[in-house]
Amino acid sequence: MKKLVLAALAAAPLYALAGPPKLPPPTAPEEPDSPEADSPERRERAARRMRLMMVVGLAESLELSEAEAVRLAERVRSFEDKRRPLREEMADSLKLLRRAAEGDSSALPQVDQSIQRILDDRAKLAALDKEMFNAVSRELSPQKRAKLALFLARFQNEARMMKAMRKHEGRRR
Repeated sequence: MKKLVLAALAAAPLYALAGPPKLPPPTAPEEPDSPEADSPERRERAARRMRLMMVVGLAESLELSEAEAVRLAERVRSFEDKRRPLREEMADSLKLLRRAAEGDSSALPQVDQSIQRILDDRAKLAALDKEMFNAVSRELSPQKRAKLALFLARFQNEARMMKAMRKHEGRRR
């Protein structure tokens, strides 16, 4: 428990740099297809939350000291900064594909280009994931590298499941 508290304290600078939370005004729940549901601000808040959850989980899983957790948070943040533009480009391409799938004639000529951009960005994200793993695991023992690999696989799977559940919940409203 003490390590979890230390890890949370070590990750606190991430929130401090992010500034105060910007809560939306109390309104009706957002529809999943509304522009507010996919705004850059919302995606950024979600990315910060995911990064914080990952850092705290890694610090606990790898039994890191406070100083190690802070270094880990810095490394993860640097890779997230590289991932952000790729995720944004993919989100834009997906929007265009959705419009084309719904019959928007202005989006149809850009379908192949958008598909290729998504595939290229996914490959770049996979390369960044590998680079991040290597950077984070460089100084770890083989046992801790194994724990890191298992944690990241589990974390990514759980993140996908949470995203799918949110999307499913949004459709039920």
